[in-house]
This record gives sequence, structure tokens and C-alpha cells, in this order.
Amino acid sequence: MQARDLIAGYDAELRDIVILRHDLHAHPELSLKEARTARIVADHLRESGLDVHEGIGGHGVVATLRGAGKAEPIALRADMDALAIEEQTNLAYASRNPGVMHACGHDGHTAMLLGAARLLAQGPKPPQDVHFIFQPAEERHGGARRMMEDGLFRRFPCRAIYGLHNAPRKPFGQFSTRIGPMMAAVGMFDITLAGAGGHGGAAPHRAADLALVQAEIVTGLQSVLRRQFSPLAPVVLTVCYVLGGASDAPNVMPTALRLGGTIRCFDAEIRTAIATRLPDFVGQIARVHGAEASTVIDWEAAPLVNAPEAVRVMEAAALQVVEASAVSLDAPMTTGGEDFAEFLSEVPGGYIYLGSGMDTGPLHAPEFDFNDRCIPYGIAYWIALARQST
Repeated sequence: MQARDLIAGYDAELRDIVILRHDLHAHPELSLKEARTARIVADHLRESGLDVHEGIGGHGVVATLRGAGKAEPIALRADMDALAIEEQTNLAYASRNPGVMHACGHDGHTAMLLGAARLLAQGPKPPQDVHFIFQPAEERHGGARRMMEDGLFRRFPCRAIYGLHNAPRKPFGQFSTRIGPMMAAVGMFDITLAGAGGHGGAAPHRAADLALVQAEIVTGLQSVLRRQFSPLAPVVLTVCYVLGGASDAPNVMPTALRLGGTIRCFDAEIRTAIATRLPDFVGQIARVHGAEASTVIDWEAAPLVNAPEAVRVMEAAALQVVEASAVSLDAPMTTGGEDFAEFLSEVPGGYIYLGSGMDTGPLHAPEFDFNDRCIPYGIAYWIALARQST
């Protein structure tokens, strides 16, 4: 059985889903502002005859399809938000919201899961209840955590949860995933330094020299803090901004300075250790120079770790959609992050890529557009996964 068999006879529905995807693309909404998108999603799910709940963790939507058997429910998730990017595609359905666009394919993810919900409701029922989760705020503001804090898994318990993401520049129609760590924990750190200022030429010895403090912090992140973790454990500590002083006062040593950046790792214990060791390391350097330091770390996503059983389920579903040569279980680890990982911190599950071809723009780029040819593959994959008997 291949993709065309799972969706045979649904040509009209597939055309409607493409039209829906174009509408979502033309009306993108930023994280925490997905009101229109959520309303359209909920309306389509109700039209499919599903039990729909709105306003979960903000604009989150969950719909349930009752299955034919008594197996524990599963959950399928799509993300809905867009990015603060000015679109440069010149498409007929290009963004009508200045400075906002679907540059990551969430419009396609939403459309595919809506299509799967509709076709599953019309065809043979799955062996268990299926919860369709449409998540807001994946790009920013922790939408997954917001939904969980609003009782997502208490209200919609499930034995496993699954996610899918389009993968530009990967062979079209190829599914790829891996067992274990797949994407990194994502953290942001912001350091504020304070100390005595002074004359940089006449009396630098009377100041805390915050520029020197930040320089030692930047180099120390790589030479001291990074050294505290195994070389076999990937850890990224990158300073991305330094703010302090004034270009029109080059001889004035500032009394305050800020720097910050991003953290990536694949191990939950390392994430916890960094949260303790980074502020301690920064504080020690500051004290040596007679300065004060305050460090804030904001974790946006946990490490994304696929459960072995979930990978087996995803592989079996993909093999019903494409040939075996188009299913890979050796997707490379990436230090990119994904909010879906927060769901996996409470419920086992898995995440898979669907290749969208070599001729699409890169993710988060102003020229990106989701490849509509992926829609039948994504819908068929979700249908195959939901109908598995295990």
C-alpha cells in the first residue's frame, strides 16, 4: 500500500486542503496571536464531525476522533504560528500581513493534519481514540508548555504523541527520523554586568573595566565552562550580542554592560548543570574585577528524544506511504530546537521529517514556501499511523 491507496477517492478533499493551506499562508499570525487560524481549524474539525475544544493554553485547539477499539488514545500534533519575516515570494497567496509570514511550513503542517482528521472521520475508524492537537506559539513563548499547564494531557490523556515537520533540501517524499536524541534543548542567556565606570585613558585602574569582564566571560565559556562537560556530549554556548559603552565617548568606561546568546545541548542533566554553572562562572569572573553580575537563562525547549517504540510505529506508517528506500532511521542530530520536545518530556512519542525537495527555499527565509506536493504524503502518513493496531 502506498500514499495513493490511502487517499484514493479523496481528490476533492485534497484540492480543498491545498486551498486551505494557501489561505493560511496568506493570513499568517505570530505566536500567541493565532486567533484567526485557530478559529478556522476549529470550524474545519467540527465540520468533520469531531469533538472540538478551543482556547487551550491560549489559541490551542484539540479535537478527538472516537476509535473503534479500546486501545489507549494517541495524539497527533501540528503547529500553527508564523514568523516575524517580510515575505519575498511574489506568490498569489503571499502574506497579506506586513512583516509576518509562514516561513517554516506550519501552514502546511496544519493543513495536512486537518486533512488527515477529515479523511479518518470519513473512512474506517482507527483502533483507538485519536486526539488532534493544533499547537500555538511553537516559534516563541513556549506554546507546548502553555497547553500542558492548561491540562492538555489531563484532559486528553494519550499513550503516545507524534509530530511531523517538512524538510526543505531533503529528497522529496523521503521520511527520516532516529531513535533517541534528535534535536537539542534550546536556551537563551542574558548577562547584566555592573560596576564603577571611569576614564579609560587617565584612570582605568579605578574602574571595574566591564569590557574586560565580558571578554573573559566570552572566552571562558569555551575554555572553562565548556571544558566541564565531556567532549562526547555536544554543547553549544554562543554569545550573540554585546551591548555597552558609547561610540561617541570612546574614553568613557561604562557602568553597565549586557551580553547574551544561545545554549544548545542534547542531555537533560547537562541542561540542568548549565543552569547552575553558567551563573556561578559569570559571577566569579565579575567578582575578581570588582563588578557585579546577574544571569538569566530562559529555556525555550527541552531536548527532543524519540522513544524507540514510537520510531517503530512511525517507520511502519511511513512504509505504508512510500517505498522502503524512502524511509530512513538515521536522520542526523541537529542543534536546532523544537517546542514539540516539551510534549515528549511528559508523554513518550516521536518526531519525523518529510522531505519537501531540493528546489524549495530554506526554513525561516523570506523566499520559503511549503511544497503543496507534500500534502498527500503527510495526510497518508497520519492516516497510516492512526490506523495501526498497536
